[in-house]
Amino acid sequence: EKMNSIFSGENAYNHLKMLTVDIGPRHGGSKNEKKAAKYIEDYFKGLGLKTRLESYPIYSFKDAEAELTIPGNEEKIPCIAIPMTASTPTEGITKKVIFLEEAAAAYLDESVTDKIVVTFDSFAGDVQDRFHSYKAAALVSIQTQSSKSHFRGTYNSVAKRKIGSIPSVRLTLDDGRKLIHNLPEKMTLKVDTQEEKVTTGHNVIADMKGSDSGHDIIVICAHYDSVWQGPGAFDNGGGTAGIMELARVYKEKGSKYNLRFIAFGGEEMGIWGSKAYVKKLKDKSDKIKKDKHFEKDGLKTEFDYHRFLVNLDMMGHLHGRSCAVTLGDTDIAASVRLFSKEIRYAINVRENEIYSSDNMAFNYAEIPSLSFYRCGFGDLGGHTEMDVIDNCNPAGLAHIGGFVEKWIDRYIQAMHQFPFAKTIPEAGKTAVQKWFGERNPLEYKVEGSEKRYKDKKKKKK
Repeated sequence: EKMNSIFSGENAYNHLKMLTVDIGPRHGGSKNEKKAAKYIEDYFKGLGLKTRLESYPIYSFKDAEAELTIPGNEEKIPCIAIPMTASTPTEGITKKVIFLEEAAAAYLDESVTDKIVVTFDSFAGDVQDRFHSYKAAALVSIQTQSSKSHFRGTYNSVAKRKIGSIPSVRLTLDDGRKLIHNLPEKMTLKVDTQEEKVTTGHNVIADMKGSDSGHDIIVICAHYDSVWQGPGAFDNGGGTAGIMELARVYKEKGSKYNLRFIAFGGEEMGIWGSKAYVKKLKDKSDKIKKDKHFEKDGLKTEFDYHRFLVNLDMMGHLHGRSCAVTLGDTDIAASVRLFSKEIRYAINVRENEIYSSDNMAFNYAEIPSLSFYRCGFGDLGGHTEMDVIDNCNPAGLAHIGGFVEKWIDRYIQAMHQFPFAKTIPEAGKTAVQKWFGERNPLEYKVEGSEKRYKDKKKKKK
């Protein structure tokens, strides 16, 4: 109320309920993700916005199951499959067990060959290459977070096509401790990763034309997908509900600048939606600029007109701390700090830091960003099946949603000239490139799985 915003927490909460309760889990490329895209598309169209679905290829799956036991013991060790890793034969595999203190290159040698490796977290990067070169039989990954629920993620599909994969499962920290306390000599593992294939993901894009005659585009975005089998309430049904409500707000109030609201898919599986969006724009721009007269004549492409990004990722907590992360002009962080002091709103601002979300694809293309999120206290189930709407409420959505609205009013809508330079500091560019590694995210190519990763034959009844 003290912010005098018209952002409605109740409206946003209704969207959150539709996404997380009525539709439910919506991992990248799934049927539920497409249902959510249709819901968001219909809402934007209902506001009278120029709306479209943008499709892109994504490597996805239908479901995954796992079972971990000790020979001679009927009791099952609670675990979940890590989707898009290799499946075992129907009867499973029984192998000797080795425990590694850490998933580090120092521990990897011939001792892991043909063994079920138990360790904390998963192997990644160069360590992953080394791990596979020694041909371990399987991976039992113990999560280091204290959550009572299994953290849900997928195996890197690019890495799978490059170096292969092995059957992999995840244990909670408590169950992992019990296992290593009485580490068995052998274990039997069954993994069934179902219907892996290249399928289609969708971004929902809605444009609102500004009242001035400029061509600059301000993107307001969130990702609407969730982790596998996770309802994704605060991560990120809340952020999606937030941009849907902001679209209503600015349809009512009007906007000086061209606003583009984007609900991205596939974020939890490797920011596939935002990478596809930026790649498409950049490729088109590069093609146009091959005409030597284009830039000489002072012309710009749609990609060039992307001036700034506001990203909402994780919103709606019943309680918590509001945060903002910037990458770009130092004035961006200063504006948030100044405005928060003016209206007596507590927010933690991290200036020119990495925030692992859809902003990263834009940052790689040197488009500055401001990401908002509201982090709850305690274990509220992020990236698990416990990320449910019960941990959110309308007040939690309005708390940060209203602040974002008023910040946009002050530092975008009220400005005679756009206040933030379109620049990324050199240290920021280096950090972004390091986050992506050697691979250029705007040169990615989604391919079908190789022969040895095709679905195995149907189980015999």
